[in-house]
Amino acid sequence: MPGRWSWSDAAIFIAVFVAIRFAVIWLATKAFVMMIPEGDVCPICDSETLAVERVGWWRVLGERYRRSWCISCGWEGVLRRSDVWLSAERHRRLINQIEASMAKSRIHSGQLPLNSKKSS
Repeated sequence: MPGRWSWSDAAIFIAVFVAIRFAVIWLATKAFVMMIPEGDVCPICDSETLAVERVGWWRVLGERYRRSWCISCGWEGVLRRSDVWLSAERHRRLINQIEASMAKSRIHSGQLPLNSKKSS
């Protein structure tokens, strides 16, 4: 019968409406993130910036973003770290984990280290 609706029609309408809402929010978030400058230079004066300690809700941003302050013009804001920095940071962490595991295995091996002060 024309002009009548059912609950399945309402559920489809709500699902489509919610999906469109999520798509708009996702696209707006992606656009905003892409507007954040990448690198360690000030977007105003192109001079070097210093990293500011992330306290409070700033930690929610994660490792990919950092708070920065420009020495020259006093600009303060958020910058994206480049992919080069992220891969170098992961590499450094991997090296630290390997060194820590090697140190533990040396301690537990029962042998004296080569630079031991003990005389034989």
